[in-house]
Amino acid sequence: MPKDIAVVSYNLTPSSSMTQDAVVFRDTLNRNGYAAELVHQWVFNEPNTSNFKQERDWERYDGIVICGFYGFWNLRELIRAGRPVICANAGYADDLGLGESLQEHISEDDFNVVNNTHPITSGAGVSLGSLDIGNPVWVDSISAHNHHVDILITTLANRAVLLAHKTRPLVYFGWYRMSQASGGSALFNLLVQSANWAFAGP
Repeated sequence: MPKDIAVVSYNLTPSSSMTQDAVVFRDTLNRNGYAAELVHQWVFNEPNTSNFKQERDWERYDGIVICGFYGFWNLRELIRAGRPVICANAGYADDLGLGESLQEHISEDDFNVVNNTHPITSGAGVSLGSLDIGNPVWVDSISAHNHHVDILITTLANRAVLLAHKTRPLVYFGWYRMSQASGGSALFNLLVQSANWAFAGP
């Protein structure tokens, strides 16, 4: 059975401009053997009882992808559940122990691979040095100073955009506007390899 993945999105309307990136995350995972579904960001809104909120609710998923939406929700119950997470939202990197302090908010097509021996980058087949992703994609880089992570890819200003926790199945994936990625972009393979590492394969 394929692993069940919750892709937490702005809303559940695929045609919404605020959800189209989450749709790309979901569809990319589904094409690669996962059973991913959109889950409304309101799952983090604890006072709203119409949506699940508890640790046990998150435990039904094998992994979580946090996409781009508001950065003020509480991740307490998700963190208690100990689920593997791919975080594509800089607002929650600190809560997950992946990094902090948004460094850059840029649209860019050229990045720097600084570690190609980690399973994510080695699985994606990227070489050390310059990485051209095709069309520019909006990305948020973060500071990983004093965090227990492996930095894999940075911006040209040496700010982290792809990193993995050293001991927990957690990934920060800074390219949150995946709907802008060109067909065949290396970002799709990096996303799949991030999932295969964090979620231990489909």
